[in-house]
Amino acid sequence: MLEASAVRPVVRVRDLWVEYSPASGLFGRRKILALRGVSFEVAEGETYGVVGASGSGKSTLLKAIMGFVKPTGGTVEIDGVDLYGVDGGTRRGIVRRIGYVSQNPLAAVDPRYRVRDIVAEPLRASGVSKREIDRVLSALLEMVDLDPGVMDLLPHELSLGMLQRVVIARAIAAKPRVLLLDEPTSALDSITQSHIVSLLGGLRDLFGYTSILVSHDLRVVARLASRLAIMMAGLMLEEGPTSSVLEKPLHPYARELVESLKLKEVGEVFTVNPNACPFYTRCSQRLDGRCREVPPLAEIGGARRVRCWLYT
Repeated sequence: MLEASAVRPVVRVRDLWVEYSPASGLFGRRKILALRGVSFEVAEGETYGVVGASGSGKSTLLKAIMGFVKPTGGTVEIDGVDLYGVDGGTRRGIVRRIGYVSQNPLAAVDPRYRVRDIVAEPLRASGVSKREIDRVLSALLEMVDLDPGVMDLLPHELSLGMLQRVVIARAIAAKPRVLLLDEPTSALDSITQSHIVSLLGGLRDLFGYTSILVSHDLRVVARLASRLAIMMAGLMLEEGPTSSVLEKPLHPYARELVESLKLKEVGEVFTVNPNACPFYTRCSQRLDGRCREVPPLAEIGGARRVRCWLYT
């Protein structure tokens, strides 16, 4: 696998598989392969982007890193410690060092909590005293461009953009080792999206967070991520420096995305033939003798990886 850095990466995902088994339906019980052998590394201070449509597995990936979804295979390491190779108490301690920003700020907060209580949640969980929490709350809100006067407001009294800033303040409150960004702008209007992207970029530059950003929008990822992975149906189809992937995408699906600058929806994971390339039915360059099998992820030129028989 490609090394993201000469030193040990902060996040290392190796051959990660996640399988769901929903309740039996009309056609019996069928398994959903949400992630299929995903591997990547994120270096200190790097922002790693993951782009994919609905059903691609990008949000499941973040849930596995947070410990919310147990993998059926593979490992997730934070600073060299495998989340699923330690006891529950140790895992919870590692997860506390991960900040999380979700795509829906309304669903991410308790509507009964005031802003001060929302932002203070990770600080209280880390054992920070009330006196110290009171001291840092105003500074945290100012970091996300909010007036400390909003501290006593309830979520419904804020705009979505303001509430997302509150969620970001909560995510960075305990000085996380890793910041996970799950579609952080998707619920916002275009002007607010731009402001939030600028805010996240500024915080990254200020604190040097190691971040993983998932999105369906290439433009957001292009502004924040130094490296980019493109996923479909639980498979990583291409990975490389963001500028290289956008300038010269290798996989036919990646080329389609770059040309359109937006994702076209794909079917749910269980509708895809798990034995074939997930882009097989729509690919104008498919090789009928080979593309009915999933190709390996091949290294191209030292900094790129692509899962396509055209390069294997």
